[in-house]
Amino acid sequence: MAVKVTSESLPERQVKLQIEVDEDRHNQAIESAYKKLAPRVQIPGFRPGKAPRPLIEKQLGRHRLLDEAMDQLVPKIYTEVLEQEEISPVAQPAVELVSHEPLVFTATVPLQPVVELGDYQSLRSPRDEVNVTEAQVDEAIDELRHRYGTIEPVDRPAQKGDILRADIKVSAGDESIFSADEIEFRATDEALVSMPGLSDILVGLKKGDEVSKTAKAPKDHTDEKIAGKTVKYEITLHEVKEEKLAEPNDDFAKEVGEGFETMLALRARIREDIEKAETESNLRNYETGVVDKLVEQASLEYAPQMVEHEIDHILEDQANLDPRDPTAQLIYLQRLNKSEEEVRDSVREQATQRMRRSLVLSRFAEAENITVEDADIDSEVETIVSSSGEQAEMIRQLFSNENARDSLARSLHTRKTLARLVEIASQDGAAPKKAPAKRAAAKKSDDDEKTPAAGEKPAPKARRTSPRKAEG
Repeated sequence: MAVKVTSESLPERQVKLQIEVDEDRHNQAIESAYKKLAPRVQIPGFRPGKAPRPLIEKQLGRHRLLDEAMDQLVPKIYTEVLEQEEISPVAQPAVELVSHEPLVFTATVPLQPVVELGDYQSLRSPRDEVNVTEAQVDEAIDELRHRYGTIEPVDRPAQKGDILRADIKVSAGDESIFSADEIEFRATDEALVSMPGLSDILVGLKKGDEVSKTAKAPKDHTDEKIAGKTVKYEITLHEVKEEKLAEPNDDFAKEVGEGFETMLALRARIREDIEKAETESNLRNYETGVVDKLVEQASLEYAPQMVEHEIDHILEDQANLDPRDPTAQLIYLQRLNKSEEEVRDSVREQATQRMRRSLVLSRFAEAENITVEDADIDSEVETIVSSSGEQAEMIRQLFSNENARDSLARSLHTRKTLARLVEIASQDGAAPKKAPAKRAAAKKSDDDEKTPAAGEKPAPKARRTSPRKAEG
């Protein structure tokens, strides 16, 4: 390869390459640039593309040929240098032009991260037991009693908790805050928190009453239009309704869900459902905790570009941005009324944490030789299909697609990885035998598709504005 390469190791898993292209190859690239640009130049007396190179250079300026030659040559040379130096970047480099003639440029290359897990086999973390209380069951029963209860009109003054139908106008001074006719709502402090004092005014009113009353809004009220002001309410009450909860007896149990013979049977099912949900939540929280412990004891080195990429992915997810649309991010920033730097800084900690977790889990999966086989995917598909009822065949067809199977494989790999980590962290007694040592360089985890793939060799474009000015 006709290039001269010098390298300098930089902190944070980066290497700076200075690459000088030999004169012959550079001249070939300039000739190629001339042949590409010549047909676009109209010179009297010559057909398009037939004018001599000196005339083309005079018409366009030599810098135009040099720029075009560089755009053609730099990506190729960079890729060749990566292969020669056996470098596997994790993202695109920062490329700077040093000089046009001779062609010299630098590429600051972000390298694969290095992750050392430490003695992860000794990691231990106590796990809370799931204990469903009678109060939790009672609360669930009360929710069902509300759901299966009735709401009936009553001929009495309104009480807190009643459902009212009324015309309401709200104002503060000369400013109208709210106005609605025939609105139906529950008369509680919680339901009417945005209208201070209204629930107390409603208590005692009867069907047909028309009143105009005021209340003082607290200075710290969330609505700046009324905070600290006197709020006027004009109310016409059309109807008072009372909620009657279903009686918690065996007849009620028979109406709930698929039907239960007795209240005891209903309570048993509710307890079972709560325990299942609590167990799942407990496991998710435990997984998060032990992953954090694993990250805490691990040693990581990574290029800063990896965090920036993670920030990109978070913002794309938050705003549903299309990364292919160059205007999407600008519109999103305008909507937030924040600068790009402010928005990126607001999620930087989250991005860093997410990336570190992903790197550590990926390294852990390597150390534990965790893999997903076709048989694992087939088994999972059958499990999903068996619980899909009438949609079973459609689901089976869906997972015949390679992309769907790949997505399922990533999900299974994550689950198997977390399951193994939980197994290690929750055991009692001596730590199990350590897995064979493996290399410490780690790629991004398989369940994080958006991070650039390890070994990616992007074709960079050199920034040339400043160097050209320096050359005069």
